[in-house]
Amino acid sequence: MRIQIKKYPKPILSPGIFSGNFFAPDALWAYHPVAVRLGKHRLLFYTGKSIGLGIRHYTLAARGESLTHWVKTGVVALPNGVEDSWDSDFTAHAYVFDHGKNISMLYDGSRVGDWLEEIGLADSTDGVNWRRYPSNPIFRVGAAWWEKRHVSRCAVYRKKGIYYMYYAGHDGERERVGLATGKTLSSITTRFPKPVLDVGSAGAWDEKSISDPRVIEYGGVYVMFYSGIDASGIERTGAAESRDLIHWKKYSANPVLDVTWGSWDAISASRACPYREGNRLVLYYSGRKNYFYQIGMADVSIS
Repeated sequence: MRIQIKKYPKPILSPGIFSGNFFAPDALWAYHPVAVRLGKHRLLFYTGKSIGLGIRHYTLAARGESLTHWVKTGVVALPNGVEDSWDSDFTAHAYVFDHGKNISMLYDGSRVGDWLEEIGLADSTDGVNWRRYPSNPIFRVGAAWWEKRHVSRCAVYRKKGIYYMYYAGHDGERERVGLATGKTLSSITTRFPKPVLDVGSAGAWDEKSISDPRVIEYGGVYVMFYSGIDASGIERTGAAESRDLIHWKKYSANPVLDVTWGSWDAISASRACPYREGNRLVLYYSGRKNYFYQIGMADVSIS
């Protein structure tokens, strides 16, 4: 397998502060994108961070006039939960799964005063109005040592009626990629006991933490894009391949999406999500050179 990446030179979506909107829910950060096409419309869901104390994350959306031109809707796509609910503090890091007639959103939530990220589910037919699953969260922290603090930033792949959910398990210090399966999105209960993808060895580009798995099929091979963080905190995107969705091997030429020194993505080119439109495959990703996250795009070629 050979993966080639060509970045679009400028961000395609920026935080509100760049346009003078200091009170926007994405005033400081616009990151963690996922794109989906619903009928004739392109939708990009992303996480915003506003100015103020605390985490202050929000699930937001933009509409695409083209692959590189996106217009923010100006409203919070999935508001925080009601007082004392499991997602009352924030909703963030959405992944959207297309069923054909409707779409589902898997998202992270946490309760006010208790930072414990778990995964919830919501459904929509138009990408605007969302109905939360009544028994949220659908996926809670596990008993295993590597996922005892958070489970978050998931993605789903469906094969032969089985949903494979890849997620980041946090042990309190670093994250690793785990896998759980189920016959419906609301019944993903079969956990694999060990991570299916682990951090790199000492000195590697992904030695500190890995997360944000995203899986596609390409030419009979399953490809996972994931975020990696090195010892100095630089965030990049790597890839892994699998024949069975369970056993994964890291791509030999990782990272596939690297930072560009001196550019807008000088210290982060990560939290990437693939999107197909026709014969074109792109990655929407999170980049930054200082405090402010922006969203960029890159063309992907796999051979």
